Order: sequence, then C-alpha cells, then structure tokens
Amino acid sequence: MLQILLAFAGGLLTVAAPCILPVLPILLGSSVGNTNKLRPIFIVLGFITSFALASILISILVLYIPFFSHDNIRTFAIILIAIFGIFLLWPKPFEMVMGTLSPLMNRVAGVQSHDNTGALLLGMTLGIVWAPCAGPILAAILALIAISGNSLHSVFLLIAYALGAGIPMLIIAYLGQWATTKIRSLARYSGILQKIFGVLIILLAIAMFKQYDTILENKLTAFFPQSHIETKLAGTKNTDTPAPGIEFSNYGKAPEFTDINHWLNSDPLAINQLKGKVVLVDFWTYTCINCIRTLPYVTKWYDTYKNNGLVVVGVHTPEFAFEKETGNVETAIKNFNIHYPVAQDNSYGTWQAFNNQYWPAEYLIDKNGTIVYEHFGEGNYDHTENAIRQLLGLDVNINASTTSLGNIGSPEMYFGTDREQYLTGDQKPFAYPTDYIFRDPDLLALNTFALEGNWQFYADHAALQKPNGQIRLHFSSGKVFVVAASDKPITIKVTVDGKPQPDVTVQASKLYQLFDSSDYSEHILEIKIPEAGFNAFTFTFG
Repeated sequence: MLQILLAFAGGLLTVAAPCILPVLPILLGSSVGNTNKLRPIFIVLGFITSFALASILISILVLYIPFFSHDNIRTFAIILIAIFGIFLLWPKPFEMVMGTLSPLMNRVAGVQSHDNTGALLLGMTLGIVWAPCAGPILAAILALIAISGNSLHSVFLLIAYALGAGIPMLIIAYLGQWATTKIRSLARYSGILQKIFGVLIILLAIAMFKQYDTILENKLTAFFPQSHIETKLAGTKNTDTPAPGIEFSNYGKAPEFTDINHWLNSDPLAINQLKGKVVLVDFWTYTCINCIRTLPYVTKWYDTYKNNGLVVVGVHTPEFAFEKETGNVETAIKNFNIHYPVAQDNSYGTWQAFNNQYWPAEYLIDKNGTIVYEHFGEGNYDHTENAIRQLLGLDVNINASTTSLGNIGSPEMYFGTDREQYLTGDQKPFAYPTDYIFRDPDLLALNTFALEGNWQFYADHAALQKPNGQIRLHFSSGKVFVVAASDKPITIKVTVDGKPQPDVTVQASKLYQLFDSSDYSEHILEIKIPEAGFNAFTFTFG
C-alpha cells in the first residue's frame, strides 16, 4: 500500500518537473475558449495512456537499437513540441495541410478541434512527445514498473502513478477552460492567449534544445531528500548509551527467519527452535564498510560465548545484485573468518519481518524468544557485549576497545539511477552509452563526483563502455572505498590531491580501498580507468 501511495505522489509531483513546461501551454491552449466539459478529461486520458506506452517503448528501443539513442529521440520530441507551438500561432494553414493528408492527422494536429476523439488523439500525441523529454528519472518510473514483472502489484503501481500525473493536469486544463469561458474579459482574448501559449512553447523548445531544462532539473533535485523507503547504511549511528549496566526493553516477539534462500555454515534454523538460547541476529552485507568494521566483534562474541548458550545468526541482506550470488557470500564468509550460521536473505523477507532499515543492525533475543535489545551501526561494542553477558547470566564488566573514526564529512554516494544524487549538477545519468566531459575540475562541489569518457547508467551501477574513462570525486574523509567489479582484471590509477596512491586491480565484485590517511579534510580524488568494462556501484568513506 505504501508503494502505491508513493507512486501516486510521484505522479502528482510530475507536474513540477521542468520538462512538463512545454506540455502545459499546449494543454491550456487547447482548452481556452472551449465549452466542451469532457474535452480536458479526454486530453489527459490520452496523455496518460500514451506516455506510459511510449516510456516502455523508448526504453526498449534505446536498449536494443543504437539508432534510437535518447539524444535522437529527445531531439525529435523537441521538434514536435516546436511544431505544436506553431500550430497554436497559425492553426489554419496546418489544418489544411493535415486535412489533405489524412482526417485522422487533422484531428491529432488541429488544436481547435472540439470533439472528444480529437481531444483523445491530441492527448496521446502530447504523451508521446513528452515521454523522451521527461528525463531518465521520470521516464523510467513507468518503464521500470511495467517491465520489472507481470505481477498485479506492478499494474496497481502503474495505475497509481498515471492517476497522480493526470489529476494536476486535469485541474490545469479545467482552470484554463473556466477562465476563458466564464470570464468575458478573458474570453474575448482567447485567440491572443492561444498565440501567447504558442510563443511560450517555441521558446521552451529552444530552451530544451540548449539543455536548460536538464540543468534546472539537476539543480532542483538537490533540494529533495532521498526517499524514506530507501534502505539506509547506519554508519556510526548509535541508539544506546555506553554503560556497563544494561536496561533491556521489550520489542516484542522475535519474528521467524523468512524467505531465506540458503543457509551457510548451518542447517536451516528457526527462532522457535532456539528458545532457551540467547540469539544475536546481525544484519550485514559484505561490501558495507560499516559491517566490515563490525564483523571482528561479532565473530569474537560468537567464539567467546557459544559454549555459554549464545547463538549468532548473520542475516546477509544484499544491497547490490551481485551480492545475491551464493559463491560471493561464501568467499566473504571465508575472508572474514565467519564460523557462525549465515542466512541469505536475498528477497528481504527477514529484513522486512524484523522491520529493519540499517546495515549493520544487531537484535538480541532472550531465552524466551523476545527481542530485548537493538543496536544500529558501529561503536558501543562494550555495551553490546555486556548485554550478551547479562542475558547469559555472566558478570557485566567488559570494557571493549572501540574503533575511533575521524570526522567523516561525506555520505555514501551511489552510481545507480535508483539512488544517484551526487553526480555533479551539469552531468546527467543516461541509461544508454553517453560521452561525459567535465570542463571545470576546480568547480567540483564538495560531496559530488564527475565522469569523463563513455558511460552507461543502470539501476544500481554505472559502466564504462569505452577505454580511458575517469572519475573525479570531491570528498571529506580520511578513507575512501569503492564497490566495483569487472569481467576481467583492470588496474586503475588513483591520485588524491595530485599525489599518486597505490594502484588498485579490480575484478571481483567487492569493496576496494582507494585512499587511507589520517587527514580527515577535503580532498580531490581522481581515478583513471584504462579499459572498458569497469562497473562502479558506490563510494563509501571511513
């Protein structure tokens, strides 16, 4: 239900996108001076239907046919938008031409048409024109919903988004119709207003050709926070007070391990079977730097207290698609020397059962099967260990050493379009091979990155398509890591503030360290990638 509401809200917010601007004057221009009450409904209905279908078709064409690049489709759409503007300025000559070619085309092109069929066709034409201009974020919403699966849920999401997009447009159309049919002083000037809208459309088409809409959209995106339904890295978030005496809470009965794909280091376990034991459930994923720093403590607790009745279950919930591979998780388990049971939670069933939001996250379950302690993120290891000891009936007097981190001033930065928000403002993540040039490295803002070379963006990563690519990053921290992968070994060159760092060879899908320093200030990192096939998922900091 929450996803449906968010899809509906996303549709409502579509009207705020810069690329909607050329559509609104056309919508108003086709309504001024018109008394047909059903006309706006048919226009918007046609718009919603064709936009959804066009978004799906464009995504397929761009993916499989090189000629249908996003740039070419966008340019064609801009031309059509300009033609619409000309229709509003001089409708008669074009109605005559289109009428000669086809009565159907006359209804589509004739913005003066008063019947509902013409209104529906006009709306469908607007939807086709607008889809390639809406940008990867807006155009991908419907495409991803529609092609991600054939479930009934996807259909409802599609309908919810379409309704959200149509409601504000319908209101705008009716307002334009009411203003010019009810207010006589305006009705007399409906023809002039229509021509003004035509001029606005042509000017907007020129602005789109100059990429001003893209620049504006990127700037506006910076003001919107990430979606609250996105999964979060806890980092150094801490919900407990470090103290030797533990006051437990009752968070309810522990849910069962749900929809587990594989059990590693163990036969399948169930919460009900573990009553009488103290259970620590640790949510982690093997490329999460915060999880990696926590794992030595978790493995130590297991080795120290397993004979006292402690059971540790590591729930591996993946952040990226490659983390779903059992072989990759098995390699990580071996590398991190994990001996306790690990459950592969690829479908997020157990994550959702625990209502979890963070990596790493620890949940302590007492001998009666009740969650009595929660901790999110790094730190307070002595507090968590004392909680374990107290539940086991042992003395509470542990003062564990903790990891001291510098002042990390940069958040995790994703490359994939699902969560990308730190790409520099004058670049845009396109879902097709695109040449990127960053002309002013000195102007790279803090906590942004820029690309050079031929890159293509996917939902969870960006891939270099041709040799000799580069990434520039402006960050504030003493340590930088990148989650990256390649089909073959690629050795990348790394410099920080112009100083060479050790070369890094990337192949396996995992976390790679790029910079390690005690200087927690602002730095510029540059990565030179000599070969195609480099896949970047995220920057993390420590």
